Amino acid sequence: MRPELSRRRLLALSAGTAGAFLGGPRLDPAVAASKPAAATATPPRVIIVGAGIAGLAAARMLTDRGIAVVVIEARERIGGRIDTDESLGTPVERGAAWVHGFNGNPVATRVRDAGLTTFFSDYDDYQVWLPGGERPEDWEIEDVFDAFETIVDKAADEADEDADISMFDAIDQLDPGALKDPLSGWMLSSEIEDDAGAPLSEISAAHYGEDSVYEGPDALLPEGYAGVLKALAKGLDIRLGEPVRRIAHGGGGVTVETSKGSHSGAYVISTLPLGVMKAGNVLFDPPLPKAQADAVAAIGFGTVTRVSMRFDACFWPDDVEFLSYAARERGRWPTMVSLKPVNDADVLTLVATGDYAVKADGMTKADLEADIATVLSEMFSKAARPATGLVASQWSRDPFALGAYSFPAVGAKPADFDCLADPVGERLFLAGEHTGFEFHGTVHGAYLSGERAAGQVLKVIGG
Repeated sequence: MRPELSRRRLLALSAGTAGAFLGGPRLDPAVAASKPAAATATPPRVIIVGAGIAGLAAARMLTDRGIAVVVIEARERIGGRIDTDESLGTPVERGAAWVHGFNGNPVATRVRDAGLTTFFSDYDDYQVWLPGGERPEDWEIEDVFDAFETIVDKAADEADEDADISMFDAIDQLDPGALKDPLSGWMLSSEIEDDAGAPLSEISAAHYGEDSVYEGPDALLPEGYAGVLKALAKGLDIRLGEPVRRIAHGGGGVTVETSKGSHSGAYVISTLPLGVMKAGNVLFDPPLPKAQADAVAAIGFGTVTRVSMRFDACFWPDDVEFLSYAARERGRWPTMVSLKPVNDADVLTLVATGDYAVKADGMTKADLEADIATVLSEMFSKAARPATGLVASQWSRDPFALGAYSFPAVGAKPADFDCLADPVGERLFLAGEHTGFEFHGTVHGAYLSGERAAGQVLKVIGG
């Protein structure tokens, strides 16, 4: 049986000359080699908005160079859309779970530095169930893979820069039957919709799949992503529980107003999630330049729903990492990750995508449990057992995220992402996974953006 091939994994397999981007964006050598700011008489104070991995990476880099930094975080925890939960008795991730592409990935370096263990996922290790609990034949899955690879390869041909269309419309032109068949729907939802974090109807056919990947396997962290965050945050001045209301920046410095007061400094790095920026919940004073404001409006910001459920016993194949459900309704829990082979826990983590993720984000805990129980009963009949615990992430309902991660929406261009990496004058800098197309929607993209913004600050300081 052939392996699942998500767009990122397809890109990785075809990246024979990937050395051109393996290291990711790097600082200007002149900046990296600049004199540490600690040597100046009065190190400037930098305010960083957001203690997700972008903000922590920026704060870590500046602090290690002797710059006075304060990090302002709306939540009562660090991490942003990285959130390790241990209420089920074993670490589960409410947000980001994998280190995608371990070779050359800067987050992988942080994992090693923190001494964390890794579990490398095997995408050949999966089983598929159809509605009603039937299992597809190998030749049926082969056909689905062939069709999927054709769609990924040819979708961009159905659109162009001036007349972009959605992936839904491209697929409808290339293979309309794929939109109606449950097995094809499983592939489209578990690969394209999960990867982009959005429905097929919103994803750009012209620019989906144009971003980059690191080579190597994808790794889960059995002890949780929290270990990476803890190492980055060590010794930093982080103020929790302070939602930011206004970021003022100008010739005289910057002021960040929060629910608890205000903070003044010389520079500010904003790592606000794109969803929060789209909602206008934080005022930039003066406003962002038109090109950047237009980019915020153009780039897509979708959602996926992750639910981890603990059971009193494992009733699924205990040596299989990925369980796949080909629902009649596309996006209804197409991907399930078993933690049994990862850390010997009787836990399943399920993912809903596309339009169904929007629906799932609106469900109560009881509704989620009932919906998933119905699916598991179809797959395993009377062997399915009730859950003894549940942890859900519904990112579109989180006021400090308002979505999961960015994607190229219909009409958006890679340049829209990249222009958000430009400094706003000499005082305001932007970071986050949405501020660069190459690695958008990833933890390493967010991490690299934080280091890039810190480098921009260092360049302005001219240490």
